[in-house]
Amino acid sequence: MSEDFQWNDDYQVELLASRFEEMLHDGSPVYFDAEEFEVLIDYYQNAFNNEKSRMAVELAMQQHPYNPGLKVKLARQWATEGHFIKALELLNELEITEPNDAELIMTKGSVYSMMMEFGKAINEYKKALTLADSEDLEDIYATIAFEYENLSDFDHALDYLKKALQISKQPEQVLSEIGMVFELLNDMDQAIAFFNQQIDTNPYSTAAWFNLGLAFFHEELYEKAIDAFEYVLAIDDKHMMALINIGQCYEAMETYEKAIETYHEALTINQQDANIFYRLGECFEKQNRYTEALTHYQKATQIDEFMAEPWAGIGVIFDEEGNTKTAVKYMQRAIELDQFNTEFLLIKADMHIKLEEFNKAIDCFKKAEELDPRDPDLWVEYANLYVLQHQFEKASQILKTGLIHQPENNRIRYRLAALLFRQRSEVQGQFYLETALELDYDGHQEFLDFYPGALENVYIIDMINMYAPRN
Repeated sequence: MSEDFQWNDDYQVELLASRFEEMLHDGSPVYFDAEEFEVLIDYYQNAFNNEKSRMAVELAMQQHPYNPGLKVKLARQWATEGHFIKALELLNELEITEPNDAELIMTKGSVYSMMMEFGKAINEYKKALTLADSEDLEDIYATIAFEYENLSDFDHALDYLKKALQISKQPEQVLSEIGMVFELLNDMDQAIAFFNQQIDTNPYSTAAWFNLGLAFFHEELYEKAIDAFEYVLAIDDKHMMALINIGQCYEAMETYEKAIETYHEALTINQQDANIFYRLGECFEKQNRYTEALTHYQKATQIDEFMAEPWAGIGVIFDEEGNTKTAVKYMQRAIELDQFNTEFLLIKADMHIKLEEFNKAIDCFKKAEELDPRDPDLWVEYANLYVLQHQFEKASQILKTGLIHQPENNRIRYRLAALLFRQRSEVQGQFYLETALELDYDGHQEFLDFYPGALENVYIIDMINMYAPRN
């Protein structure tokens, strides 16, 4: 094979793979040089075809048992199959004679990453930075950033993504990753400043405008977000996600007709996007246009039967129309598709309560508690199950457990105070009410709505007035 030949043609790689698979089918041995084996192994490993990559590795080692590059591929194959220590032992042995092999060091880093030893992975990748060719540096910076994300060290992840951005030939993808890290940092002020700076440098960057829009959206600056997304569309009038996010901005502003208009515009680009039909269903549902909502939710499930949200939407529509038994079946389907969604579990629990299937409701609440005890609605709704059964002591215990998980949730305190007063436990009720008033005075209205008898209690009214803001 010519030394000038480059494996940068997908057709050539597929021809090589066809020749290899024909050999496997016929059972007749065929010789491949070491470079061909490296290309084959990468091809199958990148396609997650573990069986074929293993066959290629085994044959490669038979034909070229001393080739260090193929031994690195062997180590990666072992790691993919879970033989991490075996892979590291081989790589460490190879490193003695090949200390400047960047691919070897990168492979060690990937093995440590598979072992969830992210700090060790970072150390290896940093070693590779000093050995790699310049065209590989962007990928290594991005890989290091990813490992810092695994460690929840988002500041360092951001530093390395910025290094990648400085040399990137495809900055749009790096900018999108930077936007995600800002979101994980929950630092929208820094995100807005950063993406504005990027726009000053390159005013035609769709990724910079798009991520600026997302940052404004997270800050609930919906009109500014719409402006940013409109700039994306001015650069690329077929940018689906910009249109969808404009629609979501209008939804957040409760301007549902504008949202519907925007989603219909998105459908002119792609008529088979399940998410658009789901979002249209949401808009119609919020306008109490249940027939139209149901039609669009059903269309979403026809396009993508594994998308959980429209199944839940159908359940909510049936429940609103009084057909709660049917609603439960659809909500159960949504939960099967998204087993970690506590919102679905709480909605289903509410449906079971309507049907007086209290044990099934309790099962939903317990599952939600296992998944996310910090869900802001969990404990009040869980306690309400026992309130409806006049088991006030049990409801109080549930709320006290909720405060352990969410000590900042004053809605729980107000509800607990109301229950305690209703049980004639005035001293405890006073404690929780006074604490809640001190932390969140405005929340007391829900306390009064839940316990209207408080309006006849002069002591409670005096306490509320005592904490009222002074003009």
